[in-house]
Amino acid sequence: MKNFCILLGVLLLIPAASFSVAQPPVTLPNVTAYNLSKNKVTLPQDLSTPASLLVFSFLHDQEVEVKGWEQAAASLPGLSSWSLPIFPRENVVYRWWMNSSLRSSTHDSHELDATVPLYLNKSKLLGSLQIHSEREVVVLLVSHAGTVLWRTSGPVTPEKKNALSAAFASVANAVKP
Repeated sequence: MKNFCILLGVLLLIPAASFSVAQPPVTLPNVTAYNLSKNKVTLPQDLSTPASLLVFSFLHDQEVEVKGWEQAAASLPGLSSWSLPIFPRENVVYRWWMNSSLRSSTHDSHELDATVPLYLNKSKLLGSLQIHSEREVVVLLVSHAGTVLWRTSGPVTPEKKNALSAAFASVANAVKP
């Protein structure tokens, strides 16, 4: 009976192992929008560094978390960061009002260039990036091609910052000749 149970256990594990299929990497879909400096930006095409930090926010009160991640990225030389507030697709008047509001709270030209409000089909974007909640900011380290290399969510913590630093270091080391 004991041998039968072991054999049954092994037989039940074989189908599960044989059907495990490697998932394709998560990649940022092509998105075109205007940054707060009113310049057209196409992502991932306009990512100019080997890796970039993308900080997706969904609610106004997540601004503190976004700023924390921007500061974390600034402490890593060579890492560019982008703030991507996500809004549902809206009419041009709403977008103008929202962008004007965002622009009025920002006085740094780099921040204006690096903030790209996205008005789009949220569920489609979130699904393609495997984002399951809008309750926290979502932070992605992506390659120049838009492949997600590392991810986390929520505010910066020392552990998350160390993990980001390690992930970015591995990308930077891989790019060196």
